[in-house]
Amino acid sequence: MMNRTASKITNMTVGNPVRIILTFAVPLFIGDIFQQVYSLVDTMIAGHFLGEKAIAAIGATSVLYSLLMNLAWGLNNGYCVVLSRLFGSGSKEQFRSGAAAMIKLNLGIGALLTVVSVLFLKPAMRLLLTPADVFDQSYLYIVIILGGMLTTIAYNGCAGFLHAMGNSRIPLYFLILSSFLNLGLDALFVILLHTGIAGAALATVIAQAVSAALCGTYIFRNYREYLPRAAD
Repeated sequence: MMNRTASKITNMTVGNPVRIILTFAVPLFIGDIFQQVYSLVDTMIAGHFLGEKAIAAIGATSVLYSLLMNLAWGLNNGYCVVLSRLFGSGSKEQFRSGAAAMIKLNLGIGALLTVVSVLFLKPAMRLLLTPADVFDQSYLYIVIILGGMLTTIAYNGCAGFLHAMGNSRIPLYFLILSSFLNLGLDALFVILLHTGIAGAALATVIAQAVSAALCGTYIFRNYREYLPRAAD
């Protein structure tokens, strides 16, 4: 187990700095692009098969959706900085304690934001001047996305854990896989099952949940000694 874990860790303080930084940063850059693919795919499928109002409905929620994505990404980038420093200190006990804190904060903040955002969603949409003719469709789409906020936070939390280990490739692989899954689910729900704009939103949430589950499973299998224990 220790040998397998060691093979999955990159010591970013040893070797050519430029090569190490580029090797780590390029997958992050590509991942930022694929994070936007979810919304883009929904817009393409909905626009082609559901019409112009579906595009307008999704577009009207783009600010709220971007806020959600950037919040999940920003929070876990912050946690990643702390975990990276704890990992660099060489203390597994402190790292496990930091990972436990990250999990608790993600769950607590995620649950709070989900409840608050859903409760105040309609006033927020009116404040953003969502057009009346697409208001109901916009609400249906974004309320499903917000209901699945914890899946987005879970993926970003798992990705942050791996980034702290110097591993930026594996989260990218799972993100790319889930992007293609999102495309397939969009086609299934919208084209074959005729679930409308709700199907496009549900496809996004399911795809994000799968990427989080895969990332979490990979961590459990390869970094078990760094995972929090009951005492943490």
